[in-house]
Amino acid sequence: PTLAATVDQFVNLLNPNIYALDENGNPIIVTKNPFNAPASDVARRVVSMTWFSSIVFLPFLVLPLVLLLVVIWKFRDRGDGRKPATFTHNARIEIIWTAIPCLALAVVALPVYEVLYYMELPPAEKKDQQVITVTGRQFAWAYEYKGIYKDPNAAKKESLSTSLDVAFLQEPVVLTKGRTVVLNITSQDVNHAWWIPAFGVKKDAIMGRFTNTWFTPDTLGIYKGQCAELCGRDHGIMLISAVVVDDDTAARYYELLRHRDDTGPVWDAIKPAPGTAFDADKLKAAVAAYLGKEPSAAHRFALSYWIASNYASWLRGLPPANSSFAEQLGIAKPVGDARQADKALQDAVRARRKLVDDQLAAVTIPVPAGEPALAAHQAP
Repeated sequence: PTLAATVDQFVNLLNPNIYALDENGNPIIVTKNPFNAPASDVARRVVSMTWFSSIVFLPFLVLPLVLLLVVIWKFRDRGDGRKPATFTHNARIEIIWTAIPCLALAVVALPVYEVLYYMELPPAEKKDQQVITVTGRQFAWAYEYKGIYKDPNAAKKESLSTSLDVAFLQEPVVLTKGRTVVLNITSQDVNHAWWIPAFGVKKDAIMGRFTNTWFTPDTLGIYKGQCAELCGRDHGIMLISAVVVDDDTAARYYELLRHRDDTGPVWDAIKPAPGTAFDADKLKAAVAAYLGKEPSAAHRFALSYWIASNYASWLRGLPPANSSFAEQLGIAKPVGDARQADKALQDAVRARRKLVDDQLAAVTIPVPAGEPALAAHQAP
């Protein structure tokens, strides 16, 4: 595959458009129901226990209704003046209908306690656990990947972290299939709650303290959630997204994050300050400076990825009031009807991205060796 095609695959996977709607106005990436699409060990246990409890307690819902209907029909007023007999006490029946529900509660309580205990206490085996600090604020989430550093060789190590992208849209948390993840959750301001139904977990985020939850994602894919605690005006759009990938793709993503800060000057040249014209020579100089810092294939691939990812995010977001995407990107505002203007803007965006890709292609191979396969992870 070409560099652009491979980069676009990564962008579709690692920067999914969770806000996208189809032609009917329905979300393209839907929030998956844990009862028909559980995606973690915890969710599967919760679903199993929910069905078990429902089966045990179902007779207590159905039987009284059936008996009530029988009594209503059998002892209805037949219009002949007869009065039905009245019973006010039966010790044997009262003992039975007290004992049986108590037994049912015990039958359900024991396995439910086991599941709750399992959910609250992560496995004692800490090998290969992925620990992430989750910080909520109005109205976004920040993720800090503990033990995964920007520069593993630095004297003072700084963990990789993500939050909002260049368009101020929420970035996903990237998880590894089959690897236990421990979330330490807190808040910078009001109470929030981190909740992805498909994982079977929901925990409050409270300022000044940490709450904890854990699970092991077991299905590749893109998963949506929502802040589950009313937290202010934009609570309804405080979405959560998680991408579950294989080991190779996760390692590549962390490598991309390590190079992210270095791509900033290139993006600033691509998207000049408001009122400043785009300068192709300045962009070339920024790319040359970036490549001069580190000549590795991973460094070059990271630049192409982050430029493509930034563009994808920018076109999803909303421009500031009384502005436009074109003005924000320093591109002459297209004229014509809405569709033509939109196409003109996208053509201009692609052309500017191509300037970077062409400069990268001139100094490196199209795709780094060992490129992981992505077909199994593509967004629906």
